[in-house]
Amino acid sequence: MNADAAVLRTDTRSFTAWFVDFLRSELTPYPGRGLLVARMVISATLTMLLVMTFRIPNGATGPLYAFLISRDNLLSTARSVRDVLFAFALCALFVPVGARMFGSVPMTHFLWEATSIFLIFFLIRTLDNYSIASAIGLMATSALAIWYLPGPAEHNVEYTLWQIVSPAVGAGVTIAVEVVFHALVKQDELQRGLNDRLSLIEELLGCYAQNFAVPHALERRLTQATMIGVGGLRRTAARASTTPTQRAQMNAIVSLVGRSVDYAAALAHTARTLSDADRRAAQQLAEQLATTRQLISKGGSEIHLEWIATSSTLPLLRELEGMFSLIPRVLAGSESLEAYDAFTERALPQSSIFVRDAFHNPEHLVYALSGCLAGMLCYILYVSLDWPGLATSVTTCVLTALSNIGASRQKQLLRLGGAIIGGFIFGMGAQILVLPWLNSIAGFAVLFAVASAAAAWIATSSARLSYCGLQIALAFYLINVNDFHMQLSLAIARDRALGVLLGISMMWLVFERLHPKTATDAMLETFVANLRLLAQFSTQALFRPDASSIARVRRLRTAISNNFAAVNAQADAVPFEIGAARARHMAARDHIRRWQAILRTYFLLELALLQYAAFSTAESLTEEDNRALQEFDAICAQRVEAMAARLDAERKELPLPAALPAIEWPAWLATDNGSRAGMLPLAREIRQLLDRVTEEMSATPLFAIEQDQT
Repeated sequence: MNADAAVLRTDTRSFTAWFVDFLRSELTPYPGRGLLVARMVISATLTMLLVMTFRIPNGATGPLYAFLISRDNLLSTARSVRDVLFAFALCALFVPVGARMFGSVPMTHFLWEATSIFLIFFLIRTLDNYSIASAIGLMATSALAIWYLPGPAEHNVEYTLWQIVSPAVGAGVTIAVEVVFHALVKQDELQRGLNDRLSLIEELLGCYAQNFAVPHALERRLTQATMIGVGGLRRTAARASTTPTQRAQMNAIVSLVGRSVDYAAALAHTARTLSDADRRAAQQLAEQLATTRQLISKGGSEIHLEWIATSSTLPLLRELEGMFSLIPRVLAGSESLEAYDAFTERALPQSSIFVRDAFHNPEHLVYALSGCLAGMLCYILYVSLDWPGLATSVTTCVLTALSNIGASRQKQLLRLGGAIIGGFIFGMGAQILVLPWLNSIAGFAVLFAVASAAAAWIATSSARLSYCGLQIALAFYLINVNDFHMQLSLAIARDRALGVLLGISMMWLVFERLHPKTATDAMLETFVANLRLLAQFSTQALFRPDASSIARVRRLRTAISNNFAAVNAQADAVPFEIGAARARHMAARDHIRRWQAILRTYFLLELALLQYAAFSTAESLTEEDNRALQEFDAICAQRVEAMAARLDAERKELPLPAALPAIEWPAWLATDNGSRAGMLPLAREIRQLLDRVTEEMSATPLFAIEQDQT
C-alpha cells in the first residue's frame, strides 16, 4: 500500500458540489434503514391519532418521543422506554412541587426558574445515562413554560401532568409496535448485520479479483459501515438468549467482522489496483468468505471449513485473511476465547448515576452556569415582552448546548435548518396549501406520515445531519399536533420560529462571546491526546495473554477509537466557525484530517501486529523475535510521542525545532528473515506510514494555508 494514497488531499470542490455530494452520501439507503424509518413513522402516526382522539393538550411530545426512542432491538427499546418513563416521573414530582413551593410566589419565581434551568443543564452534562438527561431537559423546559405566569395551581398541575401523559402514550405505542414487528419479522438481526457487512467485503474482493475499479458507491458504503460500527450488533449478541459460551463466540465474531470492515474500508481507499498474485489471492479469499457467511448463518453446525492460506503480499489483504480465518475456529471452539478478548469491543459498565468527575470537575459547573445564563436571558426577554409563544427559546438552549462553540453552532444551524423545513415549509406550508382542503383525520394522518417519513429518513443519517431530522419533526409537531384539532393559525408557527432564533442568539452570545472554546481547540486537544495513547498502545505486548494485559489493551483500544471519532466530529464542526482565524483553522482541520487518515491505518496495522504476536498461528516467535518486535514498537512509540509534543507546541504557539529528528529503524527491516516473514510486511508498512507523517509534520506548519485550499 502506498502511504501517499492514504492522505486526504485538500477538497477543492465548490460549496454546491460538496453539499450535493454530502447530501447524497447522508441520504443513501443502507441495510435496515427503510424498515427503521417505517417503524418510526408508524409509531409516531399511531401516537398522533391517540392524541387527537382523546384530546390530549400539548400533545406534540407524544409522537416526538415515539420518534426518538431507540430501536436497536426489542430489549433496548424496552430499556429506553423505561428510562424515559423514569425521567417523566422525576419531572412529574419536581415541577409541580417546586412550583407550588417557590414558583407561585412572585419574589421567588425568578429564582425557581433559574435554579431549575441550572439543574437541567447540570444533569445533561453529568448524568451517566444521556437518554434520561435529555428527556428531563426537554420535558422540564416544556413544563416550566406552563408556570410562566403562575395561575390557579389546579390548572398548572393539570397541564403539567398532561405533559407527562402525552410522551408516555408515545412510549407505550412504540414498544407495542416493536413487539409486533419482532413477532412478524423472523429475521435474525445479528446474522443479518454480519451478513450485510461481509457481503460488502466480498463485493470489494470481487472487484479486485476481476481487476475492476472499486466503485465510489462501494467505497461510500464501506465508509458508512465503518462509521456505523458494530455497536448495535454487539448489544444484540450480548443480550441474546443463548449460553455464555455462545454469547462469547458471537461477541468475538462481531469484533472480527467489525475489524474486517475497518481493514476493507482502508484497503478500498488506498489500493486502487492489485498485482496478479494479490488478485488471485482476492479471488480465493472471496470464495472462502462466501462459505464463511453460510457458516455463520448456520451457526457452524452444518458446514465445515478448512481455511487455506492465500499467497497475498498486501498487508491489509493479509490482515483481512487473518480475520476471516479466525471465524471458523471461533465457531468450532478450537481457540480459547480469552485470547480474542483483547480485540473484542465491550461497552464499559455503568457503575454510577453520575459521571465520575461530576462533582469535582469545574468545567461541569461552568457549563451549567453558562447554559443557565442563556436560558434565563431568553426567559427575561419573553416575560418582559409578555410573549409566552417564545417559550420554545429555552428548549432551544437545552437542545443545542454542547461542550464547545463549534459543535454548538453546528447543532444550532441544524436546528435552524430543521425549524425552517419543519416549521415554515412543512408546517406553515401545510396550513396554507393542504389543511384547508382536509376534512377528516384520515387525510391529516397521511399528511403527518409523509412529513414524519421525510424527517425520519434524515434522522437516520450520520451524526453530521441526523439532528436536523429531529428538528424537522419537532417543528412540524409543535405546529400541527400541539392542540387536538387541525391548526390553521400562522401565528403559532411564527412564534415557534422566533423562539428558535432567540434561543440560538442567546447561546451564541453566552458560549462564544463570554468564554469561547472553538471546535479547532477541541479537535487539536483530542488529536494530541490520542497520539499519546497511540504511543502507549504501541508498547503493549500480548505474547502471553493474561487478564491484566487484555484489560489494558481493551481500554487503550476503546479510548483510541473513541478519540478518532471525536476528532472527526470536531473537524465536522470547524467549518461552522467564523472570524479572522477561520482560514487558519480550516488549514489545521485539513492537516489533522489527512494525518489522522494515516494514523488510523497505522493503528489498524499496530493492532494487526499485536494480534500476530498474540496468536502466532503461522509460525512461532522466538525470544529474539520478541525482543526485535519490542524494539520496533518502542521506536514507533517514541516517534508518535514526538509528533504529539510538536503539535502541542504548535497549538500553544511555542518555539519549534526545525524538523522532527530522523528515525533510525532496526536493520532487520531490510532483510528477509524467515522467522519474521509474517510480521515483516506489517512492520515495513508501519515504517512507511510514520515516515510519511514525520515528513509532512516537519515540512508543513499546522496552521499553514495551502495554495490549493478553497
